[in-house]
Amino acid sequence: MFDDYSLISQLVAKERQYRVRHDPKSADCYYSDATVTTSWQKGDLQSFLHGESKEVDHRFPIVCNVSTPVIHLNGKKAYVELPTNTRMRMVVHDILVEIESFRRLIYRVEKRHDNWKISSMISINESDNLRPVIPGQVLKVDPKRLSKYRMSYQFLSYVWEEAGGQISHDLLGIDRPKEVERIYQDAEKWLKK
Repeated sequence: MFDDYSLISQLVAKERQYRVRHDPKSADCYYSDATVTTSWQKGDLQSFLHGESKEVDHRFPIVCNVSTPVIHLNGKKAYVELPTNTRMRMVVHDILVEIESFRRLIYRVEKRHDNWKISSMISINESDNLRPVIPGQVLKVDPKRLSKYRMSYQFLSYVWEEAGGQISHDLLGIDRPKEVERIYQDAEKWLKK
């Protein structure tokens, strides 16, 4: 049978796969009282599962790759660090582009009634890229405009504004290390309770 590390690893991998496929089974990975914080929403599980960013062009699928999770386990609790790479196509200035985002997801998972499920997930922005999909096309972006965005998610901010939306300038990102460190400190305290 699987040990707890294997079960937790499979849990977070399934959550990511189900999520990008819009598979309703993603709800089964979470407890009903879970909270989720991402670039486009912060709140309860239902707002994450059923709310959608208005800025995302849903004609194009999201592609997500995950790395090996780092699991910090203590009895029936664990927090998991999962590096992810997400790519999505969209149209900006009449050019088909791909935005690539690098994030670290911090999950809190708990074993309740002999089942491991997610009780919270927080996304930490690390970096992003934006490039034309078709070789030879040129996407012109004003560097002065980019300078007003935070380095950990500057292109995500740019494309959201281009789509007519807004994005918070206070999201978690590695360019604010004290805020990221606080997430880890809180996770360690929670793990030891």
